[in-house]
Amino acid sequence: MKYKASVFLILIIATAVFFCGCASNNSPAKPADLTSHIAYSVSDDGVLSVDEISYSYSLCNVSNEGKNGSVKLSEIVMKDGEDEVYTTLASPEKPLSGVVFAPGAGVSADAHKNRSISYAESGIAFMVVDIRGNGGKSEGVSLDFQHEYETAVKGMTPQYYRIIFDLISAKDYLKEIYGESFPVYIAGSSNGGRYAAIAAGIDSEFEGYFGISTSGYEWENNKNGEAVDLFIKSINPDSYIGMIKPSKTVIFHAPDDSVIDFESGMSLYNKAEEPKDFVAFNGTHGINSEVDEYIKTLLAED
Repeated sequence: MKYKASVFLILIIATAVFFCGCASNNSPAKPADLTSHIAYSVSDDGVLSVDEISYSYSLCNVSNEGKNGSVKLSEIVMKDGEDEVYTTLASPEKPLSGVVFAPGAGVSADAHKNRSISYAESGIAFMVVDIRGNGGKSEGVSLDFQHEYETAVKGMTPQYYRIIFDLISAKDYLKEIYGESFPVYIAGSSNGGRYAAIAAGIDSEFEGYFGISTSGYEWENNKNGEAVDLFIKSINPDSYIGMIKPSKTVIFHAPDDSVIDFESGMSLYNKAEEPKDFVAFNGTHGINSEVDEYIKTLLAED
């Protein structure tokens, strides 16, 4: 069955209470369920912004991989003050640029080990974030929009927001070890592309965004109440894709995608600002070797 990129919510709670981080003066909020490591706000228009992110990092499980052991593969555990998020980093001796990658639903960071090594052999530091609730090492719950909304209404930070913060923190780590001028891009496949689009939209330090087999959410306003509309807007890539500028946006989508419509990917692309490109690739759903080679070539040119 082809997924039409729609959001379905069965609202149990009818409320006009805005979620944590929402304030009429757009003031920053420090979520009640976290320490002061994260501060964010949500505007009256439902747009998320970050004021402070400060994770701690632990390096473990380092090995030499690739041709002649030229790639260092590390596991980095990021801590937001409460939870641990696992990442893998494949890096050459002197990387020219870095990529933070968000896998699709149900795909762990470890599943991209060979891809990570391949990028590193091309001179790119490739850091994969093990998405919370994706079935990997990072704990969490599977994506459930009703649960996310109810979490927000209770004054806690939705996991959806936390995942976005994780991606930004991964970028911060790369800049910490390679220098502030080190160019870091963000990429995501399928649902991971949605998280990545929002991270790129709210953090201008990303050099560019690569969205693969992804889209925004179809959502009809004025049916479930203003609070719900604002929450959906805050997690909808459609709200942020136009904010990725002057960094470049590249959307990849296969015409034969059986999960997210090709037209949905094109719709996301149409909402992006220049500079941007749309690439129709051979395949079905999700990142593949053709997309990998395109990204490697593009980064080599930059």
